[in-house]
Amino acid sequence: MLVLGILALMFGMPHYNVWQQEKAGQAELERAEQNRQIKISEAHATKEAATLLAQAEIERAKGVAEANKSIGDSLKNNEAYLRYTNSG
Repeated sequence: MLVLGILALMFGMPHYNVWQQEKAGQAELERAEQNRQIKISEAHATKEAATLLAQAEIERAKGVAEANKSIGDSLKNNEAYLRYTNSG
């Protein structure tokens, strides 16, 4: 009986080691894939944030341009104001 147990260990242990290494390799591949998916998600979020910031900057510039136009229009044909500010 003892001999059978020893024989089972001698032949079973290499198979177990191979199985264990295979499982460890699969777990490592799954971790690598998960890390890859995280990086892709982060890249998408960064791109989306950059796009939204650019759109906000465009809207801000439109507002500044509109304000400048309004100021410019209010100064047209307003000689009294222009003389007042230049006399000071």
